Amino acid sequence: MIKVRQKQIDEDDFLAMRKDVLSLWPTGQEVDLDEAVEYQRNLPDSKKFYKVLQKVHEEGRTVLFPRSGTPIVEDEIELVRSLNDLGIPLIPFTTDSYTRNLQLDKAQRGLEDSIKAGRSMLNGYPIVNHGVLTTRKVVEACDGAFSPRSSRLANSLVGEVAFASGMTAMPNSFFGWIGGYDKKATVEECIDTAQYLGRLIGYYASKGVIITTDCHGWLPNGVIPMSVNIATQIIEALISAEQGVKSVMPQVNLQGSIAQDLGDIRVTPRLYRKYLDKLGHSDVMIPGIVGSQVPLYAFPRGMGSAFGYIVYTATVAALGQVDACFVKTIDEAIGIPTKESHIESYQAAKWVLDVVRTQEFEIDNEDIRQEESITEAEVTAILDKVLELGEGDIAVGAIRAVEAGVLDSPFSINIHAKDQVLGVRDLKGACRYIEFGNLPIPEEIKQFHRDKVAERENVEGRKMDYYVSIDDFWAISKGNLLGMPNFNNNNGRRGKD
Repeated sequence: MIKVRQKQIDEDDFLAMRKDVLSLWPTGQEVDLDEAVEYQRNLPDSKKFYKVLQKVHEEGRTVLFPRSGTPIVEDEIELVRSLNDLGIPLIPFTTDSYTRNLQLDKAQRGLEDSIKAGRSMLNGYPIVNHGVLTTRKVVEACDGAFSPRSSRLANSLVGEVAFASGMTAMPNSFFGWIGGYDKKATVEECIDTAQYLGRLIGYYASKGVIITTDCHGWLPNGVIPMSVNIATQIIEALISAEQGVKSVMPQVNLQGSIAQDLGDIRVTPRLYRKYLDKLGHSDVMIPGIVGSQVPLYAFPRGMGSAFGYIVYTATVAALGQVDACFVKTIDEAIGIPTKESHIESYQAAKWVLDVVRTQEFEIDNEDIRQEESITEAEVTAILDKVLELGEGDIAVGAIRAVEAGVLDSPFSINIHAKDQVLGVRDLKGACRYIEFGNLPIPEEIKQFHRDKVAERENVEGRKMDYYVSIDDFWAISKGNLLGMPNFNNNNGRRGKD
C-alpha cells in the first residue's frame, strides 16, 4: 500500500521528525531552527541563491555553477576563494561519499586523517561532522551563495546543518538518487525523504526566508532524449512546492546536439511554469535555469578533449542564454580534481560565457523549433499519464509510473526501474528512442523517432541496436558525437574497411 501522498506534512509532526534527524550525529544539536531563521534573514543578498540568480538574469549574464568540496576547512576556504577570484557567485559544496551514505563515523576518521596528513583523504566536505559553527566560518569567509550536494540517506541531516550554516539552496531531487546514486531505494522512500527537506525549506519560507531547490530529475545512464528527465524534474518541483518551497531551479542537461539542447533549454522553464500553475503553485518562482554537462556521461580522459567538452557546454549555455552553467573539471575522468584544475577549467568556460553571452546572439531555425515541439509533446504526455495514474496525486502517480514503466531509463542502477527503453543518436547527433518500453509517447512522435533512426541506418548500412547505443554513449569521451566502428575524422562519416 502506498503511504505517501502529495500533502504538506503537519507542522507538529514535522517538528517531532526533526528530533530524530538531528540525533543522528552530535553536531545536530548545534541546529537551533529559530536562531537559524534569524541568521538567514541577516544574510546579504549576495549570499541568497535566488537573489543572485535573479540579478544575473536581469543583467543578461551566464555565470558558472561548478562542483567542488574538500575536507579541511582552511583548504575549503582557499578553494572557494579561488572561485570567488574567477567571479563565480554560485558556490557548490559537494559532500564526501561517506557523508552521502550516512557513514558519519567513517567520515569522521577521514576528516581526522585529512587533518593529520595535511591533504584530502575524503572526496568532499563532511558538513555534518564539521557542524554548523565550523561551516559558518566558511560561509562567512567567502563570497557567494552556497548550495550543498548530498544523497538520499543523508539528505535530511545535511539540509538541517547546511541551512543553519547559512547555505541558501540545495537539490531535492529524488529521481536523481534513483537515476544515479541509490540502487535499492524505492520511489516511495525517496519521495518521503524529499518531502522532509521540502518541508524544512517550506518552514523557512513561512518565516520569510527563501531557500532554492534545484531539480535534477532522473539522470539517464544511456543515450536517450531528455523528456523523462524533464518530466521527473517537474515532479520533483511539484513535490517540493507542496511542502512550501517557493523557489525552484530547472537543470537542462546538454547532450551534444545543439538544436536538441537549445530546444530543451527553451521548453523546460515553460513546462515548469505550466504544471506549477496548473496544480496550484503559481506563487513558486523560477529565478533562473542551469545548463549542465550530463553528469553520467563518460568524460574525456585527454586534456584537449576535456577542454573541448567544457567549452561546448559553455557555448551552448551562452547561446541558450541560461543563467548558470555547470561544467566539470578537466581531470574529472582521472580522480579528485585539484584546485589548479578547477581554476583552469572554469577560466576556459568563463571566457566563453563572457565573450559569447554578452553578444546576445539569437539562434532560431526549424531544427530547434522542431526539437522544442517534440520535447514538449513527450513531457506533456508523460506528466499527464503520471497524474492519471495517481488520480491527481503526483506523488502516488510517480510511484505507479515507475512500477508501470511510464517513467523509465536505460541501464538504471535502481532495481525498481523497468529498464525497457533504449536510444541512439540520429545523423545530426540528436538522441532518439529505438525502444520505447511503456513510455506514453504519442504514436506520431514515436514515428518521428523511427524515421530519424532509419535515416542513420540507411547511411551507415547497419541496424541501430544495443551495440550502437553503447558506442554512442562513449562517443563524447572519444571526441566524437556518433559512435561508429572504423570512425575517422572525415566529417563524422564511417571510414572504409
